[in-house]
Amino acid sequence: MIAWWTTRTPRERLLLGVMAGLLLVFGLWFGVHRPLAQARAAAERRYDRALKEEAAIEIAAARIRTLRTAGGGASRKAPAAEAVNASAAAAGVTLSRVEPDPVGGVQVAVGGVSPAQLFPWLAALQRDYGVTPRHLTIVKDEQGGLSVDATFGDGAD
Repeated sequence: MIAWWTTRTPRERLLLGVMAGLLLVFGLWFGVHRPLAQARAAAERRYDRALKEEAAIEIAAARIRTLRTAGGGASRKAPAAEAVNASAAAAGVTLSRVEPDPVGGVQVAVGGVSPAQLFPWLAALQRDYGVTPRHLTIVKDEQGGLSVDATFGDGAD
């Protein structure tokens, strides 16, 4: 290889050197610089998208905090028995049995209630009083009415 190089004229050696230098620059440009620049641009796009998602999440969290403090959570605190009786009367649901639960709370039975009355009542009970059932059994009868056996607990049960 050295013999081949030495047999070249100075002009050929200069041209071959310039060509090798240009090939090296070309290789570095397309083999190193371009992939790194594309990776950086992709990272910047991902970062911008993450910032937008974070802002959207912060807005949603602020709305949730506002709803909780403005009465979106349990607005009235009452024992489960009082909450169940008050909300059932407001929803037009007739309780056929109301007994204290040995563990705490209240056991109720409802017979022949329509789904259009039952489910909004349960939702209102949770929304307005923060009372949810610990145990809930719903059975549909032949006429399409629902019979319910439920146990509601005091506090955050």
